[in-house]
Amino acid sequence: MALSGIPTSPDRRFEEFLDKSRALEGRHLTESIPRELFTPRTARGLLGLAVSLALYAGAMTGVVFSPSWLLDIPLWFVAGLGGWGMHCIAHDCGHGSFSRSRRLNTAVGSVALLPLLYPYHSWRHVHNLHHSYTNNLELDTDWRPLPPAAYRRLSPFAKAVYAGTRTWAFWGGTVRYWFVSGFRPGYFPKRSMRREVWRSIAFTAPVAVVGLSSLVVFTGVRGLLYYFVLPWLMTHLWFSATTLMHHSAADVPFLTSQHWTRNAARLLLTTDYAYPRVLSFLTHNISVHTAHHVAPAIPFYNLPKAQLALKSAHPGMVREERLRLGRLWRILRSLHLYDTEAGFYTGFEAAKEAPGRTQ
Repeated sequence: MALSGIPTSPDRRFEEFLDKSRALEGRHLTESIPRELFTPRTARGLLGLAVSLALYAGAMTGVVFSPSWLLDIPLWFVAGLGGWGMHCIAHDCGHGSFSRSRRLNTAVGSVALLPLLYPYHSWRHVHNLHHSYTNNLELDTDWRPLPPAAYRRLSPFAKAVYAGTRTWAFWGGTVRYWFVSGFRPGYFPKRSMRREVWRSIAFTAPVAVVGLSSLVVFTGVRGLLYYFVLPWLMTHLWFSATTLMHHSAADVPFLTSQHWTRNAARLLLTTDYAYPRVLSFLTHNISVHTAHHVAPAIPFYNLPKAQLALKSAHPGMVREERLRLGRLWRILRSLHLYDTEAGFYTGFEAAKEAPGRTQ
């Protein structure tokens, strides 16, 4: 979509953002991070995988022996946390920060994404596009808002999907992400990408067929629902909530290519959340996300130190908040579409305004 000249009437917040962006021009952000923090320790990464796998398996064992569905609900939630933690390990594998071995990264990442049945290279290539174009209104692949005029042109079904995944069905945002990219090699532009995606599908698809059919044979449709579908959805709940909160805020713009710069995308456009210590441990520091965007090659256990180095070198540039459920609620309530006048988010009410006012 061609969006040159947007925003049409930028406000003070947008100009202040551009001032910060210009202040970062020419800086090498990674130079402020000690080089030793880039060195992976494979044993530490494997420990993280073991923790998340144990959490997932333990919760699912609890579901098997649970005497009541009232206990199943928190167990599914915990299983989703374990599945999300495994995804966070695959996240390091996809960036090459789990180990120096590409083969080991691929093997571990492929296994770690099984709770989501997400082919590893499909996820890796789409996710790297997000890193390359974070908050670029034309090119980012994650939670990119539509302008009101574009939303109005959607089919009724596409509108329902978009509106649902921005509000009550936000947990389906990453389900859609999986559906669009997971098993479609043709989605990817390069032949080398398509070959890798086919290899990942060749691993994930047979596991899915054997595993899911076995569940149906031995436990019935109820078992399929209890032992796969619901923990799968809970993993997506963690996935969607985390990524949506990192990249959605009323005072953070999405940018057309005219205003977008790589340094600003890395340092200024992510909101980090201070998690409770236990949650940080179980999610492998995924909340320390600005340092990860600046230097994806840093292993998860070194991100807190990298973040401190960035804050020291670039005071006032790193966005951090305490984790509150109210923040997610505010996003779901009011941050839906792209305001082409101001350059920030707006709500669905903008799509009901007369055409020509907010395009």
